[in-house]
Amino acid sequence: MYFLQSNQKKLVTNLNAVFLTSFVLGLILFKSTSEAILPSMFSGWDVFLPVAIYLGQRRHIWEGLLLLLFNGHLYSLNSAAPIGMFVVYYLIIFFIAQMVAYILYAQTPISVACLIFIVTLFSRILLPLCAQAFDQSLKILSWENWSLWNLILNTVLGFITYALLGILDRITLKVPPRNLTLGDDSL
Repeated sequence: MYFLQSNQKKLVTNLNAVFLTSFVLGLILFKSTSEAILPSMFSGWDVFLPVAIYLGQRRHIWEGLLLLLFNGHLYSLNSAAPIGMFVVYYLIIFFIAQMVAYILYAQTPISVACLIFIVTLFSRILLPLCAQAFDQSLKILSWENWSLWNLILNTVLGFITYALLGILDRITLKVPPRNLTLGDDSL
């Protein structure tokens, strides 16, 4: 992308939010329409969890918050849960990822996989608590909630989603804020 002029680079960078939202919408539509095609073992896949982690790790707080609220609302509209339940759930995940970014900035494949696995484990406790706040009953101690297959599935597919979001950022010339602050002396 070295051949682009500076105003063209700025336009491509500003279109990142549109491309990210389109990608998330594509994931949501794929998950909701392919239930008849995919085996039932993919029903525990949480498509928006890696997006919330990615936004928490790779975006400034206000940019990530706006993207998360909009995309979380899209996700909530395509679910059978009460409106706002998933938005609150993913906001908590987002803020956890923001706080963890100051301790563990996931850049290597191993750190990304570990981060997604740990947050997936934590989400198994958080989702039933959020559902209970919205007068829905999900059991924390149930086989469906703590299925080893769902933990592995969410980690592997979350890693792939996280990597695809990273590729999208590189294509649209989006630089993570931590890279700017860590490389500040060399500028």
